[in-house]
Amino acid sequence: MTPPNPFHFGSPAAAPYFCDRDEEVAGIVARMSAGIHVFVLGPRRFGKSSIVLRAAQAFRKGGGAVGYADLIRCTSELEVATEMLNAVVNGVLSGSRRAARRVEDVLEHLRVAPTVSIDLSGTVTFGFDPAIAQRSWNVVFDDALSLLETAGKRGPTALALDEFQRVADVGKSGMGGAFKAAADRLTHCSLVLAGSHASVMEKLTRAKGAPLYGMGELFSVGAIEKETMLTYLVGRARAAKKQLSTATAAHVYERAGGVPNDVQWLAFSAFAEAAGKSEISTDDVEAAMATIVRRQASSFAERFESLAVSQQRVLKELSVRPTKSPFAKAFLDQIGVANVNSVRVALRVLSDLELVVRREGTWEVASPFFKDWLAGG
Repeated sequence: MTPPNPFHFGSPAAAPYFCDRDEEVAGIVARMSAGIHVFVLGPRRFGKSSIVLRAAQAFRKGGGAVGYADLIRCTSELEVATEMLNAVVNGVLSGSRRAARRVEDVLEHLRVAPTVSIDLSGTVTFGFDPAIAQRSWNVVFDDALSLLETAGKRGPTALALDEFQRVADVGKSGMGGAFKAAADRLTHCSLVLAGSHASVMEKLTRAKGAPLYGMGELFSVGAIEKETMLTYLVGRARAAKKQLSTATAAHVYERAGGVPNDVQWLAFSAFAEAAGKSEISTDDVEAAMATIVRRQASSFAERFESLAVSQQRVLKELSVRPTKSPFAKAFLDQIGVANVNSVRVALRVLSDLELVVRREGTWEVASPFFKDWLAGG
C-alpha cells in the first residue's frame, strides 16, 4: 500500500502536518487564559490560521471555552455580528447544554428574532433578515458580547476571529470603533483577532490614530526558521518511506521562498512527482514547480490582466529583479515609467492585492509560483 502524501497545504494545518510555532501557540494560550486580548498579524500563507486554531485547541484542552469564526466572507456589520454570535453559541457555549436547550437559552437573550437551524452534528446556525436586522446589527453585536462576557464570568473564555482585516471594509467607516468598545467591555474573556492584510491591519492596530491601538498584545507571524523547516521536510518524507536529502529539502525551501504554505505545497507536489521512486530529487522538485505553475496559469493570467499597465510592468520587473530601490532611476528606466508617483501607486495597489510584499526591505512578488509564471517559467 502506498503511504499517503505526508505534506499539507491550502487549509490550516493540524497534527502531524503542523511545523514548529510552539512558542507562538504557548504565548497566545497564556494570554487567552489570562483574559488578555491578542492580535495575530502575518502575511497570507504563513500559517496564521493554523496557529490560532492550534492555540484554541490547546486552550480548550486546558479547560477553557473558546469560539472561532472566519470573517473572510463578511460584507456587512450584520454578517460580522452574526458570525460572532454563531461562534459563541457553537464554541463557547457548546459544552454547557445540548443544542436544542442551548438555543432556547440563547433566544431568551436575543433582542432581534433570528431564524434557527441545527444540523445533524448539533451545529447551530442563527440568521437574521437583512431588511430588518441591518438597521439593528449593533443590537446583535451587543447580544453576542453579552453572552460572551457572561460565559467569561464562569471560567476562562476566548473568542478567535480570523481574517479580522475584513472589519475595516464593512459599513460606512468600518467596525474598528465597535471592536475597541467591545474590548473595553470584555473584562472576563480574551479576544484573539487574526489578520493577514498587512496595510489594513496596520491601520487598525499600529498606525497613528488606529482605532485598536494598544488594545491588546501583538504576535507577528514570520517565516519558520529554515533549519527547522528542513528537519520537518526530511522527517515527514521519511515517515512516508521516501528519502529526501537535506540539500533537496533546502531546494524546496528556496524555490518556495520560505513561505510555509508554499513550501508544503511544493513538497506535496514533489512527493507526487516522485511516485514509484525511493527518493525525491531536485528534478522532481522542478517538475513539481512546473506542474503547479501550469495548473494555476489561468488564474494568474486573470489577475495579471485585471491590472493597469504600469502595475503589470512593476510586477514583471520584480519577478526577475526584486529591489530595495523601486523609485531609483534605474528601476524607472527598466519599466519605462518616468513618474515616481506612478510606481508608488502601483506598489500600493499590488501590496493591497497581496501580489507583492516587502521583506527585509526588498520588494518582491509574494507568490513564488506567480513569480515563475510572470518570468515565463
